[in-house]
Amino acid sequence: MSNMPLEIANFFLAMQAGPSGADLLGSLFAEDAVYSEPFSGQPEPHRGRSAILAAFASSRTDAFNDAVINLGAVEVDDGTITVQWTCYSQAIPGGSGSGKNVFTLSNGKIVSLVTTLDMP
Repeated sequence: MSNMPLEIANFFLAMQAGPSGADLLGSLFAEDAVYSEPFSGQPEPHRGRSAILAAFASSRTDAFNDAVINLGAVEVDDGTITVQWTCYSQAIPGGSGSGKNVFTLSNGKIVSLVTTLDMP
């Protein structure tokens, strides 16, 4: 994890902090960032910091406040950072889920985030 840029480490800290991490989370994204995710069922990516923060807020429930995110392999290739993760929470069917986040950084901000889930 030593190769992980601070912006990405802070992303996972903000996610695990829940609603109290919203300000930190917002500060990490560029104003025109793009986020693609499998959670909402929305086929199009969320475009812009406000839309991304709204997507994160709408996906959280009080049951998810127990979430613990364990990070796995981290690959850094210039401005692209790929992080494997496992999330443990009573809100997740079966108690856990895993996936991958692919971040693109530019000028110290996340400009793109693509989240995928591992499927059995």
